[in-house]
Amino acid sequence: MYLHLTPYPLDFMVQLLHGPVLPQQKRKQKMIEERPRLKIIRLSGIAALGVVMIGLGGCKHRHSLPGQSEADYDSASPPPPPMAVVVPASMGRSFLRKAGQGSIAYDHSISLTVPTGKVGDHLAHLRDYCLATAGCELASASEDTDDSDRGATRRYARLSARLPHDKVEAFLAVAAAPLAGEVASKVVTRQFRTNERDLHNDIVDVDRRLAQMTAYRDRLEALETQSAGKTDDLIKVAKELSEAQSALEGAAKEKKDLSRQVDTEEVNVTYESAVETLGPLRRSWKESGALFSETIADVWAFLIQAVVWAPLVILGMLVVRRAIRRGWFSRG
Repeated sequence: MYLHLTPYPLDFMVQLLHGPVLPQQKRKQKMIEERPRLKIIRLSGIAALGVVMIGLGGCKHRHSLPGQSEADYDSASPPPPPMAVVVPASMGRSFLRKAGQGSIAYDHSISLTVPTGKVGDHLAHLRDYCLATAGCELASASEDTDDSDRGATRRYARLSARLPHDKVEAFLAVAAAPLAGEVASKVVTRQFRTNERDLHNDIVDVDRRLAQMTAYRDRLEALETQSAGKTDDLIKVAKELSEAQSALEGAAKEKKDLSRQVDTEEVNVTYESAVETLGPLRRSWKESGALFSETIADVWAFLIQAVVWAPLVILGMLVVRRAIRRGWFSRG
């Protein structure tokens, strides 16, 4: 009887109890013993493939809407409501007392929050009022839309006008008044600012230059009369007279602009759509459409990455499987 001694005590006991083990039977016994380990290795390979795929998909940043940072995403608290600013009722009377008493130029800026669907209506109403008011000069009127604030559309409207001193108070009252059928509490004055600029030095300087240029022009006109028979002198005097007249007209235009700033007041009105204060559940529901689109984009990006990396992962698993079958990882 052939007895094959092995260095392992367990195999030696098996030989004593069941007799000698033939090479073919030993190979089968070895395969049976290695089945659990092969299963573990296969499961480990599948798990590694899943981890790699998940890692590739996780390379995509967390869902965020355009213009939204991670800190904005994590903050669950809604933005605070705008604080109302009360415009003094005696503002217009104060300006009337100051008007005409010096060289002060006034400009006012008022910012209001109105319902989202009423921004254009408020702008049109204020524009029509300015065009129908005597002395109101409409400088500009514009309306903009911004889609970069947490997926919500913000609308802005701006109007700039210049009015006489006694028309400013009524104009600001119309700008801050609710429209027909609109709740007064929906129109909130967020900011009101008045700037005063003393133009006294500028006006004095322009008056001085006007006087000098007028006197210089008069002297040139007198020289032109005296040089009636001399062609060269007439050409030189005419050139100097033209330059002096141009400078005089420029100074006169500057004087007119300064007088306009003192005699009237500039008013800039800005309308902004109100920010809807939503709870976490309503905000998530409102952003679900954008979130769904972002998720579809993530899935598509994951599939593209999987197409690139899957062959390499499968090739690695085949190499490991072949190595296991050839016994590269066995103890012998």
